[in-house]
Amino acid sequence: MGLGKTVQVIAYLAGLHHSGRYRPSLVVCPATVIRQWLRELRVWWPPFRVVVMHECGRSPPHAGGPRPDKPALLDVALNSSAGLVLTTYDNLRLQRDLLLRVRWGVAVLDEGHKIRNPDSEITLVCKQLHTVHRLIMSGSPIQNRLAELWSLFDFIFPGKLGTLPVFQAQFAVPIQVGGYTNATSLQVTTAYKCAVVLRDLTAPYLLRRRKADVAAQLPAKTEQVLFCTLVSEQLELYRAYLASKEVGEILEGSRRALCGIDILRKICNHPDLLERLTAQGVEDYGNPARSGKLRVAERVLSAWHAAGHKALLFCQTQQMLDILEKLVRGRGWSYHRMDGGTPVAVRPRLIDDFNTNPDVFVFLLTTRVGGLGVNLTGASRVMLYDPDWNPSTDIQARERAWRIGQSQAVTIYRLITAGTIEEKVYHRQIYKNFLTNKVLRDPRQKRFFTARDISELFTLGPEYKKGAAAAAAAAAVGGLDGGGGGGVGDTETARIFGSTLDMHEALRQRGAATGSHPGLLPSTAAAAAALQRRGEHGGNVDGSDCDDGGGGAGGGGGETSSAGTAGRRQGDNGS
Repeated sequence: MGLGKTVQVIAYLAGLHHSGRYRPSLVVCPATVIRQWLRELRVWWPPFRVVVMHECGRSPPHAGGPRPDKPALLDVALNSSAGLVLTTYDNLRLQRDLLLRVRWGVAVLDEGHKIRNPDSEITLVCKQLHTVHRLIMSGSPIQNRLAELWSLFDFIFPGKLGTLPVFQAQFAVPIQVGGYTNATSLQVTTAYKCAVVLRDLTAPYLLRRRKADVAAQLPAKTEQVLFCTLVSEQLELYRAYLASKEVGEILEGSRRALCGIDILRKICNHPDLLERLTAQGVEDYGNPARSGKLRVAERVLSAWHAAGHKALLFCQTQQMLDILEKLVRGRGWSYHRMDGGTPVAVRPRLIDDFNTNPDVFVFLLTTRVGGLGVNLTGASRVMLYDPDWNPSTDIQARERAWRIGQSQAVTIYRLITAGTIEEKVYHRQIYKNFLTNKVLRDPRQKRFFTARDISELFTLGPEYKKGAAAAAAAAAVGGLDGGGGGGVGDTETARIFGSTLDMHEALRQRGAATGSHPGLLPSTAAAAAALQRRGEHGGNVDGSDCDDGGGGAGGGGGETSSAGTAGRRQGDNGS
């Protein structure tokens, strides 16, 4: 992420055009980055005749006149020796009858992990594109499970990894089983051998760049995890829901767990999210004093504003973004907001203005809209308000600022409510990241995890057993990360929060981590041991998981940024 995948692909297509081996090609991308593609194409290879097939796109020659229909637009590109069609995943799905009958020179899927679900409609449509020359651009080819890698390779090289059932039996299941605490020596050895074979099978078709490879060109980055506590009102609501009939039905299997998980996550974010329609009429709707995590967010943002930093603030839902917007507006801070309701045509203007206008302090974004493919290097501070089940979603969001073009040291804060569903989600992110690195980087990783059932999600951590008074502390800050930050790591956190008893207690419970940590993982053995004491994983923890020695998500202060462009080698143009 942020290492120039777009420019690499444009250079490849330009090389084909320059050598006379180019045919009209197709680029499929998220709607948010269409304008970015247009801008880069004009900069790097102006001869391309670009046609945008999207509701918000207009082909330049027709601007100001009657808008042609889509078949006519497509003909403009197909009748040109330098034709290039830009479209979105939704438009490809809706216009499949038109686009699937064309024999394309090259088909490019930007943010190609969109087809990670083998059974989704857009995946099936993409795999019907008429071309053998296929590229996928993705910073996160594996997000939740190994079957996602199979789906991407089934687009690039159908049959290379066998059928999905065969892949599951021969690779996915053995690798997963070998990562459990109670795995036998045979299962651990089998997992290692399967990971080696899978890595060797995919390596010839996978161009992977990491930010560690270009670290000299990037400023320092520090990421810290702030473990916040529930205030008394949140704790009361959390306990009441855990004791409710609904949770009992979930544990019995008669009700879906996702509904209960969503309610617990709302309590962690802010109690007003539970009864949003009625609560919005209340004067203190979204009051920071009623949410431990929002109090931490307010304090951090105030410090950043006073220091003159520009910030990105990500959260998962528009409802929580409403509360954050009310907080920002109440403090008189200048801001922009972008979420799923923001028109696609407006988004590039908001992004450009934030990057260039020094008066705009904070950009409020939902993770799945603002965290995908956009360049927000105008900010040097990033806050992830709540974790996503999918670790790659959070990684994508934080990388909006730390990328090529950034000139300042970057600090990233993750807010996690300790001992609640959020910390359990964070632990599962670590496990998913372990699977990715075991296949794509170092099969020798030996981080082990315990298989848990659904009941473990509906519990409170030990920090709340002392009573509501201790849990009602303003905030506990843990997982401090002091290295690699150019003087902004633990020094900045200490400057914001001071040396409080709550902070020291959180550090004592989890272990103080020093050094920038890779991806989602605590970076040192101390932090890993702290998680181990909390029962999330046991067994061996070796240096291959840590940023200090490589084998984690990014050795030497960098992290995996791009799974590169994977392409079919057989008969590939320009290879």
